[in-house]
Amino acid sequence: MTLHILKHPVNPLALQILESTPAEESTVAVVLPPRGELPELRGVKIYRMIDPSFPDDGQSVSYSRLLEMIFKADKVVAW
Repeated sequence: MTLHILKHPVNPLALQILESTPAEESTVAVVLPPRGELPELRGVKIYRMIDPSFPDDGQSVSYSRLLEMIFKADKVVAW
């Protein structure tokens, strides 16, 4: 799995690269900061860091879960 961590919710270059990555190449997951819209990306699992002011939508991850994801990933890219 390749894990992409976006420090800013809207990063045009990161989103462009993620959209152009073939879905069958490998599993791709994206973790976004607590606030911001979840982009629609084909074949990509998208998560958001937990924010107490937002309701949990089932796609939120805690810092401990993020750490697990980092160690399980084959490759981590921070944007």
